[in-house]
Amino acid sequence: MPIKGKTVKLALRNDSGSPVELKVGDQVMSLDAGKSVALKLPAGTRILMNTPTPTHAAGELITEVSTALNNATLAFK
Repeated sequence: MPIKGKTVKLALRNDSGSPVELKVGDQVMSLDAGKSVALKLPAGTRILMNTPTPTHAAGELITEVSTALNNATLAFK
């Protein structure tokens, strides 16, 4: 169970081959193919795929941020 109030540093990497949109909490962000973005997010923040890829449907939960993900890189295709 995530600990609310803790800030977690993590990176997201787009290995899908095409640009995607992610919903990070209430904000939508774009991530170009082959690119990474570093984020600092509160534990409990949900990261969803906002556009479909060959392996992920739109609206699919990528992760819920937890302290176990501190300094991790999450790659998706």
